[in-house]
Amino acid sequence: MPAVVVAKADDEIADLIDRIRSSTDLDVGLVVPGSSRALDTPLNVRLLAQFSNHSGRRTSIVTEDGRLQQLARASGLPVYGSVPAFERGIELVGPRVGGAAVARGVTAGAGGVAAGGMAAAVLEPPPAPPPSPPPVSPPAHTPPASRLESRRVITQLPPARKPPRGWDRRRFLYVGGAAVAIIGIILFMALAPSTKVTITIAATPLSVSSTLQGTTNPTAATQADHVLTGVVSATASSQFTATPTGTQNVPASAAKATVVFSTNNPFRNFSLGAGETLNNSDMSVAFVVTKYTVICIGANATTTSCVDPNTGQPVPPNANAVVQDTVAGTNGNVPSNTLTVFAGGSAYPDITVTNPDAASGGANATQVTAASSTDVANWSAQITQIEATLSTEMQTQLQSHAAGKPFAKDPAGNGQLTSYKVTPTTFPPAAGTQFTAATITVTGTSEAAIYDPVAARNDVIADLDKLVKPGDVLANGSLTTPPCEVTQSNVNGTVVLACSATAFSQPTVNLDTLKAQLTGRNPGNAQKIIESNVEKVQGVTVSEWPFKLFYLPLRASQIDIVENFVATSTKSP
Repeated sequence: MPAVVVAKADDEIADLIDRIRSSTDLDVGLVVPGSSRALDTPLNVRLLAQFSNHSGRRTSIVTEDGRLQQLARASGLPVYGSVPAFERGIELVGPRVGGAAVARGVTAGAGGVAAGGMAAAVLEPPPAPPPSPPPVSPPAHTPPASRLESRRVITQLPPARKPPRGWDRRRFLYVGGAAVAIIGIILFMALAPSTKVTITIAATPLSVSSTLQGTTNPTAATQADHVLTGVVSATASSQFTATPTGTQNVPASAAKATVVFSTNNPFRNFSLGAGETLNNSDMSVAFVVTKYTVICIGANATTTSCVDPNTGQPVPPNANAVVQDTVAGTNGNVPSNTLTVFAGGSAYPDITVTNPDAASGGANATQVTAASSTDVANWSAQITQIEATLSTEMQTQLQSHAAGKPFAKDPAGNGQLTSYKVTPTTFPPAAGTQFTAATITVTGTSEAAIYDPVAARNDVIADLDKLVKPGDVLANGSLTTPPCEVTQSNVNGTVVLACSATAFSQPTVNLDTLKAQLTGRNPGNAQKIIESNVEKVQGVTVSEWPFKLFYLPLRASQIDIVENFVATSTKSP
């Protein structure tokens, strides 16, 4: 398949030859539009023909330009009126007349002839030739004057010879030189030395010590030398089961009851001695009065009428007496209204007695679990261990709630409070006492005051700024603010802080303006320029890297100015 190469409007003859040479096919159709000027001169057409002959190629011209067709034929190059004609091998042997319309007619005619089996089409005779071109070598063959021929098939190609390359070589040299120049400029801009200018300025030492008041009140915290504090809290709890391993023998106990005396007499006043007996109706149960008791009953019994029969002292009215079973054990837990017989009742027939409630407390002898001394020691150690674990857990919670702010804890330990509670409150029991297995809960609570160190530092810097003279600023890198010390603290957030700061003040330096004035200047003039813009300059050092030039960088971004300060107010000789 023959190759088709299209000429561009800005192509030169060398570009066309290069494009044809780069084609892999030896049969090339060069499409030359009307806008192309590469083949406007006979010399360029001859150069193209000579290249084709020397390289063994068959180069055809595909164009509608009549003048170019004539020049191509004169130089021995095949001519085609269109790309379809070139692809079908319909060569144009005479000039085309009538532009595109005629070309279409010729093409159509050619197609008709081809359909009928013919291989040629008749064209009008060419117009008068233009002025005689410079002498050229005769073409390799003379095409017929008035018919279209099928494309020639070259069966033997002449040996290809390398065309002269002088112009191409010069153009490559020009392009290479320009590229080297551009790369050199880029490298110079990228690798141009950078400059570091160190300025030593006389600075004034400053120091301040401030006492700051911490408060949880946001309004009060806005005052001078006040900072906002806070209170964080945490809770944690843990449980364990306390199981006793000791035993205890519990002796039998006697039942007790309260008996009530009554009478239908207006007034009865007598005493019961400890040990007087009360019985049930069949006398099978006997209870005795536990202590000396005065009974004063009746409608007329008052604090003035009731007296102790033994001492004669007034006593309040009383109808009750405590009695206890004479035999220890559960049998004494008699029901209510059982103790109705009063041994001394014969002297007072109008008096009745009974126990309104059942007797209780009677128990037989038994063995119960008890807390041994080992149990109590282990339980106490376990509580201590749990409290330590809860302390760590609560401390973690406090730090999380503080969100990076430090605790305000004074030297006495105030500012943080931790407490523990054991439930039940009677735990641990005394060794040897009765105790049953129980679940023990240890609960811890902790509170701590916190403060904002950034706010405290800003307050101290504000106090330091008040010492800076007008026109001066704090020297860059000279500020030192050690952590504040907590002198007093309370878990309610009331905190007293002792803070301090030191710095140096120096004249203001406009670095951007200074850099702009130094760009492109001689390094030896740097100190003079800087001294004219900055006060109290003690010295200027200029260093360039990686090599030195007789001028400072042309760009301000390549100049780095470093300010140093010394604690002196006079310039060194």
